[in-house]
Amino acid sequence: MRVWSRLEWQQQSRLLDERDRLRRLHEELRVAATSRRDYEPHDVTDDEAALQADAIEGRLTTTDEALKRIDSGGYGTCLVCRSRIADERLEALPATALCRSCAG
Repeated sequence: MRVWSRLEWQQQSRLLDERDRLRRLHEELRVAATSRRDYEPHDVTDDEAALQADAIEGRLTTTDEALKRIDSGGYGTCLVCRSRIADERLEALPATALCRSCAG
């Protein structure tokens, strides 16, 4: 059985909180868009809401993937070059899968 590092425990907590926040936002956007459609014809705000929902879904996917890497022991390892991602980068971007060099 693998023992998690302190950083993994901290980041798991942050990522779980972020996932919950993103899920709430996504649901709020969905409900708002549905409610608006009942009363108003299609307008630019529908497109904006769809774009926001897509962005949130992308962040949810990235967050879920980071949580899976924590569980599997791959968290903190760059998916491209396999080098260690700096703790400072992980603290700033907990869901990142790339080291600074590979991220460009």
